[in-house]
Amino acid sequence: MGVKNWLGFEESDETIDLEEYLENISLHDGEILDEDKYNYVKSIRVTGPNAIEDVEREVKKGNIALLDTESLAQSDRLTLKKLIGDMKKLEEEIDGDMGRISETKILFVPSGFRILKRQV
Repeated sequence: MGVKNWLGFEESDETIDLEEYLENISLHDGEILDEDKYNYVKSIRVTGPNAIEDVEREVKKGNIALLDTESLAQSDRLTLKKLIGDMKKLEEEIDGDMGRISETKILFVPSGFRILKRQV
């Protein structure tokens, strides 16, 4: 007798299709998540200067953007420097905040959030 039987669960040979589960991960209690109802932490892979548009779109929705700048830092540091300048302008425009988490990760938050920039 297994633990599941002891707890009152019936054992079954049913397997879970991982691909189907991952495709339906946006379902919550049988209902599709409403993007406007929640705020998210969105990961954005920065590959060029157009990433500022993605960041702006997300923070204006109230989402937090976590930027991965690793590929751009390795290939085009000048573009990365320009992007950070553009992000500073956006930060002032929307009253947001941004901070470097690591050598390749930048956190950008919308208005209403502040990043504590000292180590506790």
